[in-house]
Amino acid sequence: MSKKGRKIIILLFILGVVFVAIWFLFLKNNVPSSQKENAVTYKTIPVEKGTISNSISVVGTVESLTRAEVKSEIGEKVTQIFVKSGDLVTKNKPLFQLDTRELEISRQKIESQLLSAQAELDKLLQQPSEVDLQQAEANYQEALIALENAQRTLERHRELFISGGLSQEQLEQSEDQVILKKQAVNVSKAKLDDLKEQPKKEDVEIRRAHITEIKASLESIKNQLETSLVKSPIAGTVIDMNVKVGDIIQTGSTTTTNITATIDDMSTMKVVVPINEIDVPRIKEGMKARVILDALPDNPFDGEVDSISFLGKITENVVTYDATVLIPNPDRIIRPEMTADVEITTQYKENATIIPLDALIEKEGKGFVLIANQEGEPIEREVKLGIRNDSQVEIIEGIEAGEQIALPLLANRRTPPVSMGGPFGGGGR
Repeated sequence: MSKKGRKIIILLFILGVVFVAIWFLFLKNNVPSSQKENAVTYKTIPVEKGTISNSISVVGTVESLTRAEVKSEIGEKVTQIFVKSGDLVTKNKPLFQLDTRELEISRQKIESQLLSAQAELDKLLQQPSEVDLQQAEANYQEALIALENAQRTLERHRELFISGGLSQEQLEQSEDQVILKKQAVNVSKAKLDDLKEQPKKEDVEIRRAHITEIKASLESIKNQLETSLVKSPIAGTVIDMNVKVGDIIQTGSTTTTNITATIDDMSTMKVVVPINEIDVPRIKEGMKARVILDALPDNPFDGEVDSISFLGKITENVVTYDATVLIPNPDRIIRPEMTADVEITTQYKENATIIPLDALIEKEGKGFVLIANQEGEPIEREVKLGIRNDSQVEIIEGIEAGEQIALPLLANRRTPPVSMGGPFGGGGR
């Protein structure tokens, strides 16, 4: 073959190679877009053991578990204040003192009335002694004898007056003596009868009833004097003092203006949060909660569900039930009215077999994961599911910790990929 012929053959070969390359490039660029989108690559990851949980997140406002609003029972002027807002107080710690001058005057008057009434009753009920009876009897007998003597004297004086041996004036004097002696007899007889006679029942009852009324009045005054020193009904923190020295306390009002002080037991706080009716069956008393306050975002607090209301509330056609979450607050860091984000843990499990939620395939109500067959191709294996959250799912049966599963990199999460062919790509973690 001539030199010219060899050059022609080489040129044709080069042109053929270029043509084939252009043809394959054309075919590659004209693959349907649907096939490109359905192409799936994978990476292998190990099934792990760990902790998995599920929760419900809600927002509420912090309140003190126990609050006492102090109201005065009497209307008087404030004379002293013993505490200020923020102070810690024990139960029955004095908060402020009211003026007691008028009450003291009333107490003294009523005590005097009681003494007088009691003395009258004592006198009524007093039994005479034997000496008093004997003396009264002797006085009565003496009065009788004196009367008899005066009567005999009067008889003699009348005879003498008739005979002219006695003047009219002397006769009248004798008559006056008889009248006086009769009066003396009546007085001594009355005294003797009084000593012998028992007091009438109705007289005793009237006096006793009077004493009872006086005692009730005295007790009322004493109670007012005691309540004039206003004390804290609970142990806690003074969060508000609504009075100052010189204020006149108003009583008989049912409004908040009658509240003189507010005491909160801040050792335990609570957050009342609305739970959607759909989530209520998931909430149980005693469940743990994580509380994050807007005021203290870097200091989460542990809480616990204390109760769930049986009375629902309807707001904009949404039914909710109030759940109360308790938060220990021994250092009084948490304050009333703070905004709280509450995350209630509804499910929790340690040492669980878990996989990423993206590795789960769900269809026809069943769960599957992809594992490699002997040829390295991804095949489905059915698994039984447990706890699930936004990023992980627990595997109860079907796969063990340490096994390798395929994680689709371009597949729609929790739906089977269109193309199941091709080897695993990437590597294990």
